Amino acid sequence: MQAHWQVRGVRPARPPSPSDPSAARAARREARAAEREAAAARLPWREEVEALLSRDFEGLPEQARIAEVFTSALTESTAEAYSRHFTRFAEWCEEQPDRPCPLPASTDTVVRWLAGDVCAGDRVQAKSLQPYLSAINTLHGDLELPEPALGRRIQRFRRGLGHLLARKRGAQRTYVPARVIERAHLRALEMSDDELRTPGGRKLLQAIVATVFTFIFFARGGSGAALRACDVRRSDAGLHVTLAKEKTAHEASVSRVITLDEARIPGLRELLERWESVRGKVPDGASYYALPGQRSFPSTQVDAWFKLVLDHVGAAPPHGEVWTGHSLRKGAASASDAAGVTLARICHVGGWSIKSSAVKDYIDPTCPDSAAGRRYFGWLLPL
Repeated sequence: MQAHWQVRGVRPARPPSPSDPSAARAARREARAAEREAAAARLPWREEVEALLSRDFEGLPEQARIAEVFTSALTESTAEAYSRHFTRFAEWCEEQPDRPCPLPASTDTVVRWLAGDVCAGDRVQAKSLQPYLSAINTLHGDLELPEPALGRRIQRFRRGLGHLLARKRGAQRTYVPARVIERAHLRALEMSDDELRTPGGRKLLQAIVATVFTFIFFARGGSGAALRACDVRRSDAGLHVTLAKEKTAHEASVSRVITLDEARIPGLRELLERWESVRGKVPDGASYYALPGQRSFPSTQVDAWFKLVLDHVGAAPPHGEVWTGHSLRKGAASASDAAGVTLARICHVGGWSIKSSAVKDYIDPTCPDSAAGRRYFGWLLPL
């Protein structure tokens, strides 16, 4: 554990600095840059939590199992994100002239970090602050320390930030129309064998397949990128897709499975069979989208694939709007709703609780019904 994460503010003496303060800060930033990725990949609270559990349960036969369960409480993607955020918080504290302590942190220190780093330049919206706050609170809570990113000051900061940014709203993330996905889908089916023999052609097909497939089963980008070869199977009942790494289902003992009526989705079987032929056989645990030399992808990979697809087909969102990998999920929900698919089926495929209002944030009721939308989601309608 790095010194500036030590519990209860016990830190070694500050090393001597060059005479030029700005040069000293630059040198420290440069020295830490190489370590940032490794520090973020390591879950910073695991070591501390294991030490805490060793203290409380030392010598008991259940100690190892308790440690395993406690340190697996977060999904892998959430744990990695929290790790990055806390790393950033700790480094910001280290760079301040007064070097406020990040662990345990005070509420005032958290507010300073939000104002001076996270929200500087209006980079983060008020409604997107929770992961940053949860990263700090989770580590403190696991160490049985008071959670500093709570209370009235945090609430007022979020509310005030929302009011300020409302006066200068930027681009809005919106749904991607089904016709854009269809255009890419048809392009993949038209690719020549000569084109698919080139590295660029195979990478384009990879990006299109990942984009279309993620769109069809309403997946989050992280769930789509995590799809493994063993997660895609066929039977007489249809095409089965296991979502082994869904964000909201990490407490379930069994992964959710979606069964697609592949015969009622024109061109899907042809697209996947073409991809599997070009890709070749891969180990069951490898990514379904892995080309030779690849095995897995980060949770943000769908965004990169989607951008490549949009650039290739020459599609762009209307002025004032943006499309990201999450626009695929919004586009699927909106197109399904426009085609007349019941809310129960939309929630089932998308993994939303029908009792929750969250699904309403993904459905744009102004999305028009379209032939492309019915191409991908007509299978959810009764025959």
